[in-house]
Amino acid sequence: MKNLIITIVTIAAGFGITYYVLDNVFVSQTNTNVAVVNSTPDVSPEIENTSESEVNTSEESNEIDNEMLPQGIDKHLASVDSWNNYYNENIDLSSNFIALNTKGEEIDKGDFLSNLSSGSYAPIKLLTGEEMYQLYNLNDSQNEIGKSIKDISTILFSYYNKEGTKMPEFNFTDLNGTKFTTENTQEKIVIMKCWYIDDEASIKEFKELNSLYDEYEAYEDVIFLSLAFDNSNKLKKFLIKNEFRYPVIPNQKDFIENQMEVDHFPTHLIIDEEGYIEKMVSSVEELKETLNKMSAPDLSEEMDQ
Repeated sequence: MKNLIITIVTIAAGFGITYYVLDNVFVSQTNTNVAVVNSTPDVSPEIENTSESEVNTSEESNEIDNEMLPQGIDKHLASVDSWNNYYNENIDLSSNFIALNTKGEEIDKGDFLSNLSSGSYAPIKLLTGEEMYQLYNLNDSQNEIGKSIKDISTILFSYYNKEGTKMPEFNFTDLNGTKFTTENTQEKIVIMKCWYIDDEASIKEFKELNSLYDEYEAYEDVIFLSLAFDNSNKLKKFLIKNEFRYPVIPNQKDFIENQMEVDHFPTHLIIDEEGYIEKMVSSVEELKETLNKMSAPDLSEEMDQ
């Protein structure tokens, strides 16, 4: 009986000691976990706030870009006709515009025209006080518009690459026997047209070009020249019924195509006093606008002297 009591007491004591040890260990671990949690930096809220800030910045940037783009772009790109109307009223790729990529970042005008000549983009005029165009991605349903833009841009890109280059050496004699050379046209502005009789667009410009010639005829330092494919006899007969005031240089097909590397007609050039190509355009409207912007101030000063 005595041994039984001792055994029971021993078991109870062992159970009590075990309970005490386990209880203290649990409390210690709990406090440690609480301390770790409390001492851990509050990272998640900062990350969340940073993410929200970045998103808001991006959204704000997009809102700014969208505000600069005109409304109803899809309407302008709905058909070739609607695009042509928009282009004629808003876009002048011959002007000294500010060029932007699809992200609204400024790029070189040559890169802009090169991208347009791929047929994958349209130029959209932004709603700013400046002449600013942005590339706009075209989708597969707008291939015909892309082709139209590609045709125009390819020509203008070739013009752009020639601007600032030296005009090839020349020695011309017009239908009246007057000579025009690189030497005797130095220190003069040369306004030149490349054309041929069978090109309807070239002939339609005669009336407006005659008016332009009359407007600048009084300026001694301005020379008008036209280079034609056709021979002198054919040109003389043609010009009897189709008045053209420019001095006409016959038989220039080889010079135009191989020396000047011009393959679009009509093409107009403005050559500066040092013999460099200052501007190339494809219509009389663009020529007049360019002269008004570039040459008129200088020529006005000359008249005042």
